[in-house]
Amino acid sequence: MSFLNSLNHFRALAIIFIVAGHSLWVAGIKSNSLFNAILVNCIQGGTTLFVFISGFLFHHVFFKKYNYLEFVKNKAKNVLLPYLVLGLLPVILYTLKRTTLWDGYFLPTGTDFYNTYIIPFAKYYFTGAFLNAYWYIPFAMCMFLMSPLHVAFIKLKLKTQLFLVITLFTIAVFIHRPVYNLSQLQNVIYFSPIYLIGILSSIHREKIYSLFKNREYVLLALWIGLVLIQSLLGDVGSYHKEPFLMNGFDYMLIQKTVLCFFLMTWLSRFEHVKNKWINTLAATSFPIFFIHPFVLWFITHFDLSFMNKNSWLLFFLFSSFLILTCIFIAKSTKHLIPKYSRALVGY
Repeated sequence: MSFLNSLNHFRALAIIFIVAGHSLWVAGIKSNSLFNAILVNCIQGGTTLFVFISGFLFHHVFFKKYNYLEFVKNKAKNVLLPYLVLGLLPVILYTLKRTTLWDGYFLPTGTDFYNTYIIPFAKYYFTGAFLNAYWYIPFAMCMFLMSPLHVAFIKLKLKTQLFLVITLFTIAVFIHRPVYNLSQLQNVIYFSPIYLIGILSSIHREKIYSLFKNREYVLLALWIGLVLIQSLLGDVGSYHKEPFLMNGFDYMLIQKTVLCFFLMTWLSRFEHVKNKWINTLAATSFPIFFIHPFVLWFITHFDLSFMNKNSWLLFFLFSSFLILTCIFIAKSTKHLIPKYSRALVGY
């Protein structure tokens, strides 16, 4: 089965959303006006795009020749290994530092070696809380380990599939994302319907393309409308809370799901358009994901007061610089040590 070129475009846009969302605070963007709140809500929540693409790819690429052990082995090599390698030093440093961040979740629970070092070490790796965005990798591995359930879902009748997706999506809208992204169980519950929607979108992509052909503007208008509602309610960014605490709808999840359908259908217009810059961005999307938190961490150790201008121009320039720097590091690593680059940066 051939890889969809439009999905390359989608991956390129998804990584831009994710890096841009993580760059907002460094660039000094403040949500002190409705205009800024709207733009921030447009940008943040890019993880939903990544999860949708992952579900789409599971059906489009892996399902036909699916073998559980081979699938998990492949993901362990290409996803888990770079995570373990890149995370080793930060995890060791945080464990030794005995940080009180995240409400003391990683503080030692005893005075012996096991409770002082082993438990916090394991918690950091399982949650990914040692670097911004790294929580996604243990979550993704949970999803990969659950792949037999996704295969079973693909084989269900459409009515049953839709019932499951609607039920899980409703739960996700109320449960929200976990506090500090620490609970992988809550992450799985929250993002699973998006993954399944990605699977369904791959199965029925031709019908979806046909349904919205020349009508993508309806999805675009709906997305903008939901962003406006979220912003007018005074909600800015992703929603995080304890799972059983009631705090309204998660409009970020809803509006980013609509955006997924818009991008999927609109980008299908450019299926036969090939651009080396877009292809490079798509091909390096995962290494960009792995590398950009390190670059952000390094940059924040310098005096950034000159950037604290609440300027969208500075934000655009900084985000572009961050992405280009990550691409340069990824390509340089592959060129200098091609044998180990995949294990080091996922490329």
